[in-house]
Amino acid sequence: MTAILTEHVSQEPGSIFKRPIAALDAGNRTTQWIDPKGNVRTIPSFVKVLESWEDAEPCENSVLVELFDKHGHSETRFIVGAEAQVLKGKPAFEFDKVELAKFLMFAALEPNIGQNTLIIESLRVALPDSRHKENVKRLGELANTYEFTRNGERVYSTVRSVQPVDETKPAYRYARANGLYKSPKSINGVLDLGGGTAIARLYSPSGSVMRELDLNVPGTYDLARRINAALLPTAGQTQDLSLIMDGIKNSTFAIANSGINFADLFEKCRDAWLDDIRAKLRITWGKHFAEIGEVLIIGGSAPLAKPIEKHTRGRFKVAPNSQEISIRGMVL
Repeated sequence: MTAILTEHVSQEPGSIFKRPIAALDAGNRTTQWIDPKGNVRTIPSFVKVLESWEDAEPCENSVLVELFDKHGHSETRFIVGAEAQVLKGKPAFEFDKVELAKFLMFAALEPNIGQNTLIIESLRVALPDSRHKENVKRLGELANTYEFTRNGERVYSTVRSVQPVDETKPAYRYARANGLYKSPKSINGVLDLGGGTAIARLYSPSGSVMRELDLNVPGTYDLARRINAALLPTAGQTQDLSLIMDGIKNSTFAIANSGINFADLFEKCRDAWLDDIRAKLRITWGKHFAEIGEVLIIGGSAPLAKPIEKHTRGRFKVAPNSQEISIRGMVL
C-alpha cells in the first residue's frame, strides 16, 4: 500500500487559513516543517535572540520573528536558521526540546502567501519520549494565540492544541504505509541518526514501541568530537564542532575558511564511531536479533551509515528519502 501524503487545508473567505495539522521536527542539527504548499523546509537548528541594537536579515534558510504582547507592543526578536548560525546564535543541543520548540515553532507557523491569519488545529512536535509528563505539560502550554511578524509579514495565529510525537514513530508509520519493510509481520526498527544523539527503537508487528529495548547512542556530535581530537596535534587548538559537522555534511571535510582539512581522518573516525554504535546495538538487542526483520536508518546523518548497510547485508538499510521520512510521517 502506498500512502498519498496530502494535508487537507481550508481557505475561508477573507484572509483566514486553516490547517488541521502542522508538524515541527526540531533536531539538534536541522529543523523541518511542511509549508502550506506541501514542501518540506529544512533550516539549521540555531537560535539567535536579538538585542534592540542588533540587525538581522532573513534568507532562504532563515526565519526572522518579532513577537508582540496583547497590546501590540514588541516583546522579543529572534532569528532561526542559517543566519542565526552566522550571527553565533545558540545551537539546538544547548536547549532542551521544549525550550527549543518555543522558538522554532514560529518557522512552522507559516500562512499562505497573501493571508495573515492562521489557525492550526493540532501542532505536532517531535520529542524523544512523549511519556515525559512534565515536558508534555510544558509543550501543551504552547497552545495559544500569537501576534508576530514572520520575515517582515504580520501574522495572527492560533494554535488550538499541541501534540507530542515520539521520535522514530512517524518514520516507522511512513515505512509501513509505503511498504519499506520487506517483512512487516516481523519486529522492525528505526535508527534515527541525529546530531546530538541517535535513537534506536524496535517495533512489534502490531506497531507497539518495545520500550525496554530503546537505545540512545552518540550522534554526529560525537563523530565531530573524534575528528577534533585527531586534529588537535596538528591544528594546535580545539575546533568548533558545528563547523566540523558542516564540513562532513557538505563533503568538503574543511572547517569553514580556516584552511584546516580533515579528509584524511574522516573515514577512520567515522568507522570507529559506527563500530561503537553497532556494539551498543548488539548488547541491547542481542537476544532479539534473530527476530528482527529490518532496521531503517533515517535522519540527517543517515548517509554516513552506509558501511553498516554493507556489513549487515542490507538488514540495516538507509531509508529512501531518509532526511524527510520523519516529517512526512508526522502528518499521516
